[in-house]
Amino acid sequence: MKRAILVSGKASLNQEIKSMLPLASYQVLATTDNGMEALRLAHRFEPDLIIMGWNLRGLSSSDVLQNLIVQHLCPIIVALSQEEHHVLSEVINEDAHNVLLYPWRVHEMVAAIQLAEHRYTRESENSQQIQRLEEELKTRKFIFQAMLYLIQQQGFTEQSAYAALRRQAMSSRKSLRVVAQDVLKGLWLPERVE
Repeated sequence: MKRAILVSGKASLNQEIKSMLPLASYQVLATTDNGMEALRLAHRFEPDLIIMGWNLRGLSSSDVLQNLIVQHLCPIIVALSQEEHHVLSEVINEDAHNVLLYPWRVHEMVAAIQLAEHRYTRESENSQQIQRLEEELKTRKFIFQAMLYLIQQQGFTEQSAYAALRRQAMSSRKSLRVVAQDVLKGLWLPERVE
């Protein structure tokens, strides 16, 4: 079973959510109505899901949600009671993975959890892809700078500069990026081949 943390101060809603979670293959690890405690529990237990209300003690619900979203630990669902519907736009702006509006039914809860899990997974994949692309861009920048140095300072042609970097990378078993950085740091310069 997957693990969930319930962060809410409304006992009746908590009981209802606790009774529905096993139907979505979740068990409640901990329950709190304190914002700071919620953040501690999230780090301590590393849950698969957090369902939070909008009536927390200590740290405000908005601050807790912002922290949890930035930390990207797990999917976050915000459960709002009828009196709290007015904060819906704020919750959406904070990028919660899903929102449940009371009253809800079991199939709505299960669907909300599945959608939150899906959104969280997509966010994680997108974040990893962005990191890969940023690293690739940095690598290309180093290679371009090293080639430019070899062309301007050493008199290489574009093709011969790139070929020299590749030869060094293959012979030294280093990445092209590391070889380019070595050139820029002055640690290695190829001999010019005519």
